[in-house]
Amino acid sequence: MSRNKHDNAANMSEVERAPPEGYDVQIALAVEKREREMKFSDVLEADRRVIVYALCFSGTIIMEGFGLALITLFYSYPTFQRKYGVLGDDGKYNIEVHWKALLPILAQIGSLVGVSLVPALTARLGYKKTVLIMLALGAVFMCLQFWASSVGMLAGAYFLLGIPWGTFQVISPSYASELASLQLRPILTTWNNLCWVIGQFLAAGITKAFESRTDEWGFRIPFAFGWVFSVVLGVAIFLSPESPYWHLQHGRVSAAKNTLIKFVRRGSPELAEEKCAFMQHQLEHDKKTQGAEKKSGLSDALSAYTPIFKGVDRTRTEIASITWLIQAVCGSSIIGWAPTFFQEAGMSVSDSYSINMAVPGAGALGTIASWFLMNRYSGRVIYFYGLLSMTICLLIFGFASFVKGNGSGWMAGGMLCVFTLFYDLTVGPITYALVSEIPSIRRRAATISAARGLYLAVNLVNMVINPLMVDTWKWGVKAGFFYAACCGLGAVYTFFRIPDTKGISARGLDLLFENGISPRAFNAERAAMLDNSRAIASETSLEKATTTERH
Repeated sequence: MSRNKHDNAANMSEVERAPPEGYDVQIALAVEKREREMKFSDVLEADRRVIVYALCFSGTIIMEGFGLALITLFYSYPTFQRKYGVLGDDGKYNIEVHWKALLPILAQIGSLVGVSLVPALTARLGYKKTVLIMLALGAVFMCLQFWASSVGMLAGAYFLLGIPWGTFQVISPSYASELASLQLRPILTTWNNLCWVIGQFLAAGITKAFESRTDEWGFRIPFAFGWVFSVVLGVAIFLSPESPYWHLQHGRVSAAKNTLIKFVRRGSPELAEEKCAFMQHQLEHDKKTQGAEKKSGLSDALSAYTPIFKGVDRTRTEIASITWLIQAVCGSSIIGWAPTFFQEAGMSVSDSYSINMAVPGAGALGTIASWFLMNRYSGRVIYFYGLLSMTICLLIFGFASFVKGNGSGWMAGGMLCVFTLFYDLTVGPITYALVSEIPSIRRRAATISAARGLYLAVNLVNMVINPLMVDTWKWGVKAGFFYAACCGLGAVYTFFRIPDTKGISARGLDLLFENGISPRAFNAERAAMLDNSRAIASETSLEKATTTERH
């Protein structure tokens, strides 16, 4: 019996050490080491194709940001108010407060539906086919938006449009995170935040361009730009390859290698073979720590949410979810309401739209600057100090309400531009990087979907209270005090719970979470130590089992 016990120990050690069928472990480890040590200039050259394809997928976020920004921008748009508003006692047309709240809320509810469908759809169809189907559906739903004869029809259109928008929110960062090398991963995931800003900037520019029109085409032409996005992005996604991880999780190793040829430098089959070994090793590590998983069909994929609330994955889901929740309650929701807030503070309609052009400009500048900031500091540090800076900006924004005359509007407008700069320098882009990196590979789609779902649910509250702050409670820019408090609480959570993921591979993060390391103590050196300790323990176990068997 003792002999059998030793035989089993030896066999288990051999299984643990032996390279899984289909790839060489040593090659996989060499690729992982090479990625950690590569210079950034070399990474840009090696991942040139990855960058192009990731940008194609992230273009869907530009489309979503554009569509959502139009909702609130049109609330103070004269032609839009005449079409869908009611005549008030002051002789002016206004959108009723309940519709101001309901239109974006329905878009968010639609996004919740889309987000919840992602694990099932991507498990069955993959990222590429899912996005193409949703782009086609979005183009159909835009017909209802474009020809809406009543605000009720417009509300239905936004609910339906929210469904494809929700899928884009999960798929774009997931695709970039899976394919990018270690050093490029934060940039390609945070690029999604800039895509939001680009969408907002385009919406602000187009609404400004058609502001002077007195007919319905003043708002219908901006709506029509959504079809341009659908066509351009449809072609770009059609020409993009599927994620090799999806092929590997379905046992299609040859398909994964053929797909990788489209990603690696010069289309080298040798580099594709090495990269495939690296990806297979990541998945094998997941299977050893989390167990086998069936996701061959749609019904199996519906149970994808259950594992993310168990064991180590529960911690990862909690951190990813609260990280995205902080982004929802940090005051970013008032950026879309900028013209309305400025007008409430005494600024003219024309001036409010003019200064609103600077808001997405500040956001774009902040996001681009964040890429350089991430090369120097960890995401955890940037996130924490970003929240502190935003808290100060929001307090000053609130104090603008005590300034007399037009100075109040200009002070609030200037401070909102500074707030937007800090937001898109820190919390805005870093959220995408953290949420994309924290989940394990096989649980990534489900974890990001759950986290984004919480974000959307909390954002529904924002969409209810923001119109109340403006129209009912008459807070105006005093809303800054409320969101400043939320930022402060987010900074406290960040200090204690959000980990540093800078320079840590997916397997390294697995090791840190598995060993119960405090999020405050995460770093690449500790991950390497745990990896070495595990290798030594495995070597020792094998030697002891072999020695015992010989005796």
